[in-house]
Amino acid sequence: MNLLSRLAAMAAALVALLPVDAEAQPAWPTRAVKLVVPYPPGGGTDITARAMANRLSGFLGQPVVVENRPGATGMIGADSVAKAKNDGYTLLFGAASEMAINASLFRKMAYNPRSDFEPVSLVASFPLVFVAPATYTGNLASMIDTAKASPGGISYGSIGAGSPQHLAGELLVSMAAVKFTHVPYKGSGPLVQDAIAGHVSMAISSVPPAVPLVKAGKLRALAVTSAKRSAAMPEVPTMAELGYAGYEFNTWVALAAPAGTPKAIVERLHDAVVKTLALPDVQAVLRDQGAEPIGSTPERLRAFVGDEIAKSDRIVARADIKLD
Repeated sequence: MNLLSRLAAMAAALVALLPVDAEAQPAWPTRAVKLVVPYPPGGGTDITARAMANRLSGFLGQPVVVENRPGATGMIGADSVAKAKNDGYTLLFGAASEMAINASLFRKMAYNPRSDFEPVSLVASFPLVFVAPATYTGNLASMIDTAKASPGGISYGSIGAGSPQHLAGELLVSMAAVKFTHVPYKGSGPLVQDAIAGHVSMAISSVPPAVPLVKAGKLRALAVTSAKRSAAMPEVPTMAELGYAGYEFNTWVALAAPAGTPKAIVERLHDAVVKTLALPDVQAVLRDQGAEPIGSTPERLRAFVGDEIAKSDRIVARADIKLD
């Protein structure tokens, strides 16, 4: 072996002894990325996920596909992501129920929403709206006055026990010191139809199915649950404007990865989400649902989920809601 060969061999040996950079990661992504939506196609979470997926693909350089895995108020899909490989290829496009509220409702869950996910970003916040039959000539204050005069005589419908709509109603019950009768439905379709027919005194609905019915004169909007008025229903007051300072209860969607997903991948995903949310066509989809784009940091999402679980804990305890 000549001198140059011996020097080359010695250099290679020295390089082999050097410590490996802990932050070094293989290129990502090199194949399709999957967004798991734990609800059926066609709902607000699914619509938002598909609008995001189409544009995230451009920023990530690989296809981003949506997989619907509904069931158990979002827990089936969420659990599948919690147990997936933490390589950035299986992500949760989740909502308030499976990422926060269910932790207050169920003593045993297959996953822990606080520790089994790596937060990426809040995506958007969606207000709810209190609606009454079009024939109702009063407002929310008169509805509450009637309930105080006849406890339990006013009913409100939600899309199910333990749903965000249910908790939004119970938050009002607590703040107004009033008793309503809760009527759970299986979905927004039958809920708004019974509200139109007057089978419930009022309903708490997500904004998209309510807007066309309010505009058509079939329902009367009483208040939105967000801190500021909804762009989709700018004429409808907030709960705070009606005298309930501090009332705020929104649904929301967020992107998360399995716990332990490398920081570099989380940062790349976060950057892509923020850029996607800045696109006019994505903002238009969100505006159509009365939503507010957010694009938070991973740290903010982690703190937000903790705050939302604490809020749900308080409401569930006061209302004595038991699902298991």
